Amino acid sequence: MGDGQHVWAAAEWIAVLRNCFLYEEGDRLILAAGIPEHWLTAATETTPLTFGPSPCRFGSIQINIVRGCEARATGNHVTVSWSARWHAEAPTIEIRLPGFAPVIAKPGTECVELESTGP
Repeated sequence: MGDGQHVWAAAEWIAVLRNCFLYEEGDRLILAAGIPEHWLTAATETTPLTFGPSPCRFGSIQINIVRGCEARATGNHVTVSWSARWHAEAPTIEIRLPGFAPVIAKPGTECVELESTGP
């Protein structure tokens, strides 16, 4: 950015990373919408892609993203899980990981398995 040691420049980078993992949209919490595909290549069960805990309008949330799982040999499955401390009732959570069909999590769940929409 060319802004050197300005604190607001660092804050903008943190906001960019946060928005890759989560952001609020109305009464919904959107997860994983800005995760580039190449970040997923290293997201295994032993080294998940993790963000948080991070504050949001609904409370605090930590997100874990893992590519594949023990039961599947292919890498076209991704598990997105989260743990949260909500201020009140849990929001509607939508997972919009690029390359995967958007999913709205069932109330009370903290994990969604996605299957790639591509080849």
